[in-house]
Amino acid sequence: MKKLIGALLLVLPLSLYAGPQVVEIEVSGLTCPFCAWGVERNVEKVAGVESCDVSVEEGKMRIVLTPGAEADLEAINRAILDAGFSPGQATVPGVGG
Repeated sequence: MKKLIGALLLVLPLSLYAGPQVVEIEVSGLTCPFCAWGVERNVEKVAGVESCDVSVEEGKMRIVLTPGAEADLEAINRAILDAGFSPGQATVPGVGG
């Protein structure tokens, strides 16, 4: 039993660190919830995107990638442009801070 608890204590912090990859992108031109819905719908079609959420107030989109996927910023930016909005700076929260 002690070995099991010790193993869990070693694995737990690694699993917390290896959480989903999140990317935040500034989006210009958002004025209403319908705008947010339209750009979310487009970006969620990009391969590797698990989900996304747009904050009209902040002018940002938070994108959660599927486990093991890498962010294809070119495809994400194209999806934002195709929805009629302008992509801005992309950041990875918690990295380099």
